[in-house]
Amino acid sequence: MKKSYWIKFSLLEISYWGFHASFIGFLMSYLLSKGITNTMVSIFMASYLLAAFVGSFVWGMVCDRLHTNRKVSIMCFLAAGAVMYLIYFSYDNIPMLAVLYPMIGFVSLPHATNIDSWLLLICENNLSIYGRIRCLPSLFFAVTSFVLGRMISDFGYSLMLVFGTIFLLMGIAAASVLPEGRDAVRDKGNDTAGFKLSSLNQVFASGSYRYMIVVLFFVGLAIAPVNNLKMPLLENVGGTVSDLGIDGFICAVVQVPFIALADRIERYSLRFRYVLLAGLPFLTLLLAFYAVSPVMIFAGSFLYNMGVGILIPTMRSVTERNVSPAYRNLGHNIADAIYSSLTGIISLLYSGLVMDLYGVRSLLMICLLIVLIPVIMTCGKSFSRMPVPCRCDGGKHGVSP
Repeated sequence: MKKSYWIKFSLLEISYWGFHASFIGFLMSYLLSKGITNTMVSIFMASYLLAAFVGSFVWGMVCDRLHTNRKVSIMCFLAAGAVMYLIYFSYDNIPMLAVLYPMIGFVSLPHATNIDSWLLLICENNLSIYGRIRCLPSLFFAVTSFVLGRMISDFGYSLMLVFGTIFLLMGIAAASVLPEGRDAVRDKGNDTAGFKLSSLNQVFASGSYRYMIVVLFFVGLAIAPVNNLKMPLLENVGGTVSDLGIDGFICAVVQVPFIALADRIERYSLRFRYVLLAGLPFLTLLLAFYAVSPVMIFAGSFLYNMGVGILIPTMRSVTERNVSPAYRNLGHNIADAIYSSLTGIISLLYSGLVMDLYGVRSLLMICLLIVLIPVIMTCGKSFSRMPVPCRCDGGKHGVSP
């Protein structure tokens, strides 16, 4: 991979996550400061995740159909910029926010998957290159969130727009000068991918990919309430807003070395990695259940984000190996949508109610019971044979996990 591509892709990843940290990361806090109620913000958040879930399918199929990641990336940056300004100046218009909030989820959240898919195409699925480039945004996200949070408290929320605009322009510039992936150019005459329900059958043709999706669903369903309701969990053990900032910094920084060492992590058996992906969230929830101080919550976040650092490259490599090149953008988007958006929507339907009626520990007990499902699945599978991946793309990526 050319050195110039390293620099440009690093800039692209940093630009996206910088925008996410500077605008989307503070959007809920901004609306609450303008008098929007917690109930309305929760509804907006649910609509955001639902739109992101739908967008994951749409943008994945668009990339596969048009054989382009670059044009879609530029389009998403431009759309996110327009919606950003509309949301910022529409804080007193609830009907407008009800339309705009899901729009930012539709164009922005799936964009991260598009960028990752593009990077994998350019580096030809080299996890060493992918990991070293992909780890930078996690570190940058942590630093940006911490520094900008201090600046916003001193100078106001207008900095969201200033930094959001800067990062969007950087992203558009980086995307404009990067080439399409070789597979995209090679498959340009292939119109088998596209807006068809049969595309889903092609994506889910591999048993190994289906197994990963099931594991992602149950792990995501168990951990989503903890991620979405971290502040009540901290308050339950005497934590403050300052502790929330510390927890967020830990979450982002811990992922960095694991993503950076993606190629070395890949050397461990897929069975063992799946056990870690289920076992670490289980330990996280266990620590939260017995927590008596914020330190135990921090320890759980540390363990969980070790798992996330393993999860991201594992998701990418399993999809690359088991989904045909014509449908890989869709495959990556479905995996991300299931793990993040769908489970987040479901958790919002019950977590707040359970916490209000029965308390934090009752919610955590439900989460522990849910995460036991993938723990049992992965531990049981470690003593049996994993599904054999289909030999996609002429066997180029079809190796047994």
